[in-house]
Amino acid sequence: MKTCPYCGAEYPDGTPCCTIDETPLSPPPAAPPRVAPPDLQPARRAEFEIPPLTEAQRRLDLVTLVRCGSLLSADLIASRLQAEGIETFIPDQSVVQTMGYNLNAVGYVRVQVSPADYDRAREIIAG
Repeated sequence: MKTCPYCGAEYPDGTPCCTIDETPLSPPPAAPPRVAPPDLQPARRAEFEIPPLTEAQRRLDLVTLVRCGSLLSADLIASRLQAEGIETFIPDQSVVQTMGYNLNAVGYVRVQVSPADYDRAREIIAG
């Protein structure tokens, strides 16, 4: 079927123009190409390199577990660890909140834990 682009009347395919308004009829529009649905697989969890602690680091009050590219990532990791009973500290939180428009000024956000909890936290994050 052909449709008149001016008045919307429909005609059989062999009709060259609209009998109402004399508008030339074009062939029906082609069906739009099928678009593949988006990949709904969950994104892979970011992998962090978490090296073992040295003996000197084990004597500190807090040690850096991971460095994240955003405060959101650091908060998610800290929340996961706190849910497992591990106390965390994000020393760069105030700076990143203040300089949120320019994370390049800071570069990363650290998540710190006690050396006593480091190995367990490392296992949880490496997952």
